[in-house]
Amino acid sequence: MNGDIPLIVIGFKTVTVLLGGLITYFAARAALKTRATGLTYLAVGFATITVGSLIAGIADQLFGLPTNAALIFENALTAVGFAVIAYSLYVTSRSTLLKR
Repeated sequence: MNGDIPLIVIGFKTVTVLLGGLITYFAARAALKTRATGLTYLAVGFATITVGSLIAGIADQLFGLPTNAALIFENALTAVGFAVIAYSLYVTSRSTLLKR
């Protein structure tokens, strides 16, 4: 275990992964039920952020990847995930406007 990372950070990372997984699950379930494209993108976006957080934490703590490299990887996937979430909102708002 990397001694440089305070236990509180590991705790917050764990909570982040659990909540991200829960949000991803509910979004995916809603997407399957409604067949709404926007919800599918929302689930993919949250999954990307959550997986990035999980992999970065594992790589840093278990495999000794330098913390800076893990942070760069995590932030890159967070940015991609947020871009997908933004697109999901665009798709949803566009389809809502077209229905009017």
